[in-house]
Amino acid sequence: MKTMLLKTACFILILSTLNCSSSQKAGAKDTSETTDVQNTPEKEMKEKGFSKGTIVAHKSEGCPFILNVEAYKDNLDPINLGDFFKSDEVPKLVWVKYANLRMPSRCNDARPVSILEINTRNE
Repeated sequence: MKTMLLKTACFILILSTLNCSSSQKAGAKDTSETTDVQNTPEKEMKEKGFSKGTIVAHKSEGCPFILNVEAYKDNLDPINLGDFFKSDEVPKLVWVKYANLRMPSRCNDARPVSILEINTRNE
């Protein structure tokens, strides 16, 4: 009786192991095919927490540059942009991570933010 139970338990264990390993292989195939098609540079950057932005020169004394982020219709004053770029080399199209600041604005046209990470973008 014990041998019969032991054989049955071993048989069930072997079947469940084979079933799990074959379903994992099939799942891995499906995800790799979809990631090749769906992973675009824009999607990857957004998944990493970046926002699409544009930097424009500003004629104000307090704000030399204004950052416009695509997701929001708000003008941002990147106070530490010089830490990332020299003032004459500022790219126009960027991927940016920023943090809002609780400090008085340097100019009336934009609210201050601190750049956490920034990369140039091509589109």
